[in-house]
Amino acid sequence: MAQTYLFISPNSNLDQDITTLCNGLNTTCNLNLNVMKNRDVLFDVKFVGESFDCNQIFRYTLTEMGNCFTANSIFDQYITETVNKPEVKDEPIEKRKCKFPEEKLSSTLPYSFSQCFLYNRINLELQLCNCTIPTSPKESVNRRAITELKNLRRDPPKEPAGTADRKTLAETLHGRIRATGPITVATYMREVLLNPTAGYYSTKDNVFGTAGDFITAPEIGQIFGELVAVWCINELQKFNYDGHIQLIELGPGKGTLVHDVLRVFERFGLAKNRISVHLVEMSSNLQRIQAEKLCNGTVHRTAADQNDLHVQEGITSAGVNVRWYSDIVEVPKGFSIILANEFFDALPVHVFCKEVNEANASWKEILVDINPDRKEPSFRFIQSNKATPYSVVFEKRFNGKEQLLKDRNRIEISFETEQIAQNMARRIDEQGGFGLIIDYGHEGEKTDTLRSFKNHKLHDPLHEPGCADLTVDVDFGFLKHFLEQDEKAITLGPVNQGAFLQAMEGSTRLKNLQSSAKDESYRKILSDGYDELTSPSKMGTRFKLLSIFPSSLKKFLMNANNVVGFDCKK
Repeated sequence: MAQTYLFISPNSNLDQDITTLCNGLNTTCNLNLNVMKNRDVLFDVKFVGESFDCNQIFRYTLTEMGNCFTANSIFDQYITETVNKPEVKDEPIEKRKCKFPEEKLSSTLPYSFSQCFLYNRINLELQLCNCTIPTSPKESVNRRAITELKNLRRDPPKEPAGTADRKTLAETLHGRIRATGPITVATYMREVLLNPTAGYYSTKDNVFGTAGDFITAPEIGQIFGELVAVWCINELQKFNYDGHIQLIELGPGKGTLVHDVLRVFERFGLAKNRISVHLVEMSSNLQRIQAEKLCNGTVHRTAADQNDLHVQEGITSAGVNVRWYSDIVEVPKGFSIILANEFFDALPVHVFCKEVNEANASWKEILVDINPDRKEPSFRFIQSNKATPYSVVFEKRFNGKEQLLKDRNRIEISFETEQIAQNMARRIDEQGGFGLIIDYGHEGEKTDTLRSFKNHKLHDPLHEPGCADLTVDVDFGFLKHFLEQDEKAITLGPVNQGAFLQAMEGSTRLKNLQSSAKDESYRKILSDGYDELTSPSKMGTRFKLLSIFPSSLKKFLMNANNVVGFDCKK
């Protein structure tokens, strides 16, 4: 089973999500379903008498077409076509439709991934009670039964014996593209970074720091995290709020930033029972590294059959509760401070190029295809010769919005960024709080920024997928648009990192640290680190910060309540 779906029944508490796994699908028949949400949880599936390649579990979150691919590849449902546009994610399930071979599409036929389970398709009975699944319609006998369901997020795979014989990610992607055709850049990035058995973040222990492939600001020195914490405390005081605070970090890396922030919070007298930490991290490998940093490795993994949405839980040495999640939507409601340091640059992007002809201009999507001139797995970028589902959506939503497009002929856009940004805006609007985004990026002047890093050097992004980091510059123009489009949040910035740290009196903090250091070599390390963070020729201008507040505070913030480091007069 590739997905976990949450159902909300009108016969029960509408605020309660009922997680339905394979062994409970038959109980959904009587729920009178009216809402379906894709939580995108991966499962390792094992069949009687045969192994199952986990790399064939595809992860699509935006379109029903992706669910049809999943059903075809895992459950052999032989779905040939969907008639759903990507916007179907906002439609009720009765409007979702798909088509099977030699079947006329009925306007009354409902479709969702689980709805297909509830119907007898092509005279093949699906026995939900024991998760029996059908084989090809051409093979009327021989059913394959699932013997084990293993949640890869909560129970990551261990290296099996004979891993040398296992397919590389390049081989898996090559076979997939050969069988089903070119894939989007977003799909390629997602597999390269997050494939549970061969992805970059799933398999590498040394990702960050001098021993890894790149270094982040919190790893350079404690000043960065301390000044971020001071900024948070300064803004928190404006809310006149004395209740519980959820400190949420998206993509916490090694856990260094939140570790430094908690240390400053404690120094400023924020009681441990007022704070809880919620880390959104999809990589089980990084979850382990973060647990070592924050909780000395002592955490409790949530069992797959439990209803808890967090995947593991621990306590810091100071007594602060820490929980890990795979998605920000799983974090409980409550007043939140949301941090995202070098998070959005790793989210998959779709790439579109403008094609101008005599009649009009259209946007064509860039795809990843196999290189036919090579025997070994090799890939290349191609331009789609016709519209794709995502290019249609892009044109419909953004054509004519020149403030965002800025006359560019090439655009990199992340629809996952949009989903997360909307959730952030909705959370701080409804529950209270604010956020701070730190990332390298631009405001619309760049066009082609997809690149790869290995051992701190540029690496061909299509070579040896999974062995190196993939990243793009964040388009802050689109990010601001996503955060503000529902008028639930306002943004300030972006501002250059160097200017922000100077406004937070980083130079003064540097002098204080140097004066207390007895070792001259350590004083130089502090000085060099601060120069790396603030110098215009280094991270000072390349990295930018964007702050987020509830839209209800707009007048308050602009009425002589300036946000330190940001210009409120927007």
